Amino acid sequence: MNFKKTALYLGPLLFVVFKLIPHSEIDELSWNVLAVAVWMLVWWLSETVNLAVTALLPMVLFPVLEVMPLKEVSTNYANPLVYLFFGGFILALSIEKWGLHKRIALQIIKFTGFGITRITLGFMLATAFLSMWISNTATTVMMLPIAISVIKLVEQKKKSKFAVLLLIGVAWAANIGGMATLVGTPPNLVMAGFMKEELGREIFFSEWIVIGLPITIVLLIFGYFLLTFFIPNDEKHAETESASILIHKELSSLGKIKGPELRVAIVFFATAIAWITRKQIVELTGLSQISDTTIALLASVILFITPTGQKNNTRLLKWKDTEKLGWGILLLFGGGLALASGIQQSIWVIKIGDWIGTLGFSHLFLMIAIMTVIGVFLTEIVSNLALVTALMPLVAAIALGANIDFFNLGLPLTLGASCAFMFPMATPPNAIVFSSGRITVIQMARYGFLMNWISVAIIALACWLFL
Repeated sequence: MNFKKTALYLGPLLFVVFKLIPHSEIDELSWNVLAVAVWMLVWWLSETVNLAVTALLPMVLFPVLEVMPLKEVSTNYANPLVYLFFGGFILALSIEKWGLHKRIALQIIKFTGFGITRITLGFMLATAFLSMWISNTATTVMMLPIAISVIKLVEQKKKSKFAVLLLIGVAWAANIGGMATLVGTPPNLVMAGFMKEELGREIFFSEWIVIGLPITIVLLIFGYFLLTFFIPNDEKHAETESASILIHKELSSLGKIKGPELRVAIVFFATAIAWITRKQIVELTGLSQISDTTIALLASVILFITPTGQKNNTRLLKWKDTEKLGWGILLLFGGGLALASGIQQSIWVIKIGDWIGTLGFSHLFLMIAIMTVIGVFLTEIVSNLALVTALMPLVAAIALGANIDFFNLGLPLTLGASCAFMFPMATPPNAIVFSSGRITVIQMARYGFLMNWISVAIIALACWLFL
């Protein structure tokens, strides 16, 4: 019996075991929450069933166990941040549908130039920028064939080290880019949702990007120099004229920007500007209820009602396009909030907090570093979304026990969870570039191990110095 099949039965089995264990010192509600949390953690961390399926368990178990009524549980699945994520998905769908992402990527590569190191820089910049707004998986899928084509043109008779490093750079940039914005990667919104629902503190899009973007830029710089350092000198001076021809050919094949693509670009950049300047918009208009979610939903509505301008009289997006939407992630987000809500109503937060307080960990930098290491290295074997979703309540308890602001511990964990650079199975971008057949696990792990520790240092220092 394999591990996943074992975990399938282990989750409910542990739930039953916990229900049968005497717990006279713990109230029934708190013990029921613990039993449900154990079941969900086993399934989430093992991914024995789809993460979204596990996220539905609170809807079934919390009302039955009288933790909270169904109406109260279900509100977590309709949280405003769920709809912010939905709006981000819709925006990403429109960008992919009309090919705007490819044009942006090629233009960035063209801008950076066609020397070997410049090509690497161009690919990493393009990938990271796109990953700020659309899924890192979709970004990598789009960038991989372009990268392979460039590699074939640059390589002479033998396989080059440049090929390995360029592909690794694409995967790294896809992971790093999502850290920059609130909608860049699901763990960011999980943390923001937890803070709003359980701690009553809203994270603005502009507040996140002020922290996330500088860390992203610094990580990209270190990643770029780390990879290009290992490119042999003879390859750095290889002929790249053919690569230049390829990029120009790809751009030429796209032609001039067309009506639908231009309209999507306008909506995309207008939405990004509105997110970044929301505080100023609220102050200027007096409309205090304007939120990142309302901006995202307005952009979604505009995309569904705006005509393409073509003769067939269609819209930029049809509802059929949403078949590609990550509905499961929206459910997972709601399930994580529901579990967190149950834990917050129990005594476990207080108990864990008291226990942490007895350990004597009071130095802020040490706590931040520990959280960063947990995020970076655990996400090599566990889904970053499942990891952050599962650990947010625990981090809140630790912060309470150590008398530290939750944001100071939650942020390094969340950002660290995007820094899985070592193994193909750690993140979809890693797996996608590994599928090219040009990278070995040893190669990915060797460079990724170095980048993991660079990430720990940068994230921990940044969170310690600026939060």
